[in-house]
Amino acid sequence: MITLTHKISAVTVFENEAQITRTAQIHLEAGEHTLIFDDMPLLLQQKTLQVNGLGHATLTNVKYQKEYQKVSKNEQFEEWRKEKKLIENEILIIEQKIKRLQQERTFVENISQKVTSPSENNTQTELSPEKWIAMLDFYQKNLEKLDTQIWENTQLLNIQKEKLEDTKRELNKINASQGQTKAQIHISVEMHTTGELTLTLSYMLTGAGWTPVYDLRVDTQTKKMNITYNAFVRQETGEDWENIKLKLSTAKTSINGNQPDLSAWHIYLQESELNRSFGGLKKSVETASMPQMYNTMHVLGEIREEADEANIAWMGWDKEQERGITVNQASVDTKTSSVLFEIGGVHTLKFKDDKNKVTIFVGDFEAHFRYSCVPKLSTYAYLKAKVINNSEYPFLAGESNVFLDNSFVATAQMPSVAPTEDFWTFLGVDEGMKIEHKFLKKYETKETGFFSKKHTTWLYEYLIKIKSFKKQTEELVVFDQIPISNNSNIKVTLLEPPYKEDTDKLKKTDLNYLEWFFNIKSNEEITIPFKFSIEYPNDKKLSGI
Repeated sequence: MITLTHKISAVTVFENEAQITRTAQIHLEAGEHTLIFDDMPLLLQQKTLQVNGLGHATLTNVKYQKEYQKVSKNEQFEEWRKEKKLIENEILIIEQKIKRLQQERTFVENISQKVTSPSENNTQTELSPEKWIAMLDFYQKNLEKLDTQIWENTQLLNIQKEKLEDTKRELNKINASQGQTKAQIHISVEMHTTGELTLTLSYMLTGAGWTPVYDLRVDTQTKKMNITYNAFVRQETGEDWENIKLKLSTAKTSINGNQPDLSAWHIYLQESELNRSFGGLKKSVETASMPQMYNTMHVLGEIREEADEANIAWMGWDKEQERGITVNQASVDTKTSSVLFEIGGVHTLKFKDDKNKVTIFVGDFEAHFRYSCVPKLSTYAYLKAKVINNSEYPFLAGESNVFLDNSFVATAQMPSVAPTEDFWTFLGVDEGMKIEHKFLKKYETKETGFFSKKHTTWLYEYLIKIKSFKKQTEELVVFDQIPISNNSNIKVTLLEPPYKEDTDKLKKTDLNYLEWFFNIKSNEEITIPFKFSIEYPNDKKLSGI
């Protein structure tokens, strides 16, 4: 048996897990060999194991097994322990030095205050102009020198603290390996000729994931939006990823890839509680059709077959020629049902480091601006931007930070946006428009008659005023609403503006939301008369208004 020297070479991170790829190289004589990937994560998913490689060899077996190890603390542990002690001493020395420098700075400030402030016995300070200049020169030079020294030592302190954390992490790793169970992958190969063999081992592991986050920077002069598409990568797998190639996948590994099947949908007349309790099982069996029962048994059979499958998948080598794994070098691969982002360069992601932020894409897009307002609820106009995603990158739903002309204005939610699809995002409040919503009057009319049904009608009148102080014509949408009747005896009628059907200027939704569309010019004032009536029986009370 030969224990391989291996390292993590590539990681593909999914929404809630990651595929780890380890690489090992070795020179072997012709013949049969058992090669061991040692110190493997205990929580790796055995069914996802795959082995591939490069060389004149045939893979004959792959086996996952656990071993209990009893290892005493070795020389490496002592070296790290000594290093930890040295760093702690260095931190203590730097902290004491910073404390002395801060005390010295306080001393200089106290001298300056004592010299320049009047004493209790003499209210006049007796410093000549020359002494004032000398005092200021002394004060400035010493404070600048002390501030520089404090800053430099603070930086050294931060560096030493980072080294201390790294040292603690290494010690924890060694401690964790003492007398614990470890996992191994045993690989049996037959070398056809003496030569080099490269092995790649991949497996799925929980404790990792990624979420998208966006920076949206809008330039109102050029009417463009710069989108920086970032990803925060969560890394809690229990080991560090050093200098790896990183990929991010949108595939949903936790979702069953098979389409669900419909089953028969039965309805029954409601029975007594007693009959339902004791006869429900019998009725469900009696009314089930043969195809339905067959489908149930068929599904159970599939589950049984899946459980009986071998728990290790592997790939072998051709005896006649070398064959290796090829990788798509494109930064984004959209040929399959999911998307794979390949992040450029190499990356190091430490265990439990929450600062793992990588950039997927940066691009400029044309932006279409529109103002909107809800005068009933707010006296502000809100700026929105519409962007068409003309890139090959799909945008996943996530948080976004919005910047307008280099100023942060809001956080928003980016929806899921496919290539060629458009989306809207709010850009905050713009006070370049004045919004007014006036309640004019409410009055009641009652109609009675011998042959007519008695009813009451309430009329509501409002006036909306909007004035633009923008330098150019702007697109504006105004929102309001009328009540929704949930009873056939209540009749709600929009009286003004008159409405028959949707037009380019006025639309009404199923929820009785009204949308007015305008192109408002500079210094133009728009007035919108708004009137509706509510009619209901005299003997009833109205609520919700």
